[in-house]
Amino acid sequence: MLPFNFFDSLPSYDTAEVFYVRIDPKISLSEELLRSLYYVLWFPGFFGFNWDALYDCLRDLAWVPCRKVALVHEALPNLPEEDLKIYLEVLRDSVLDWEEDQAHELEVFFRSADRYMVERILKVN
Repeated sequence: MLPFNFFDSLPSYDTAEVFYVRIDPKISLSEELLRSLYYVLWFPGFFGFNWDALYDCLRDLAWVPCRKVALVHEALPNLPEEDLKIYLEVLRDSVLDWEEDQAHELEVFFRSADRYMVERILKVN
């Protein structure tokens, strides 16, 4: 079972209560994705623009004023499959890690139409 949420219509939140982040559906390079995440999630200047740095920052989020962070993908990033797999693993592990911590809550959303692809890439049975 994946710790992600799948939607048919975009989730909506009170942005005073939830740090709502929409991932650009046109992203097609891991560098673009990491750069976009740096800006939209307000990552600190020491962000290293690599997968390990992404995991580290997603597991910190001390600079985010809201407890809940919602990361919404209107489409899967059009990355090479190996990069997409790493990205999904980082998101999965980050969400699971936050379940044991009360400082923040990370929710990750994908379209229902992308569920099969996410499950296939992460080899969920």
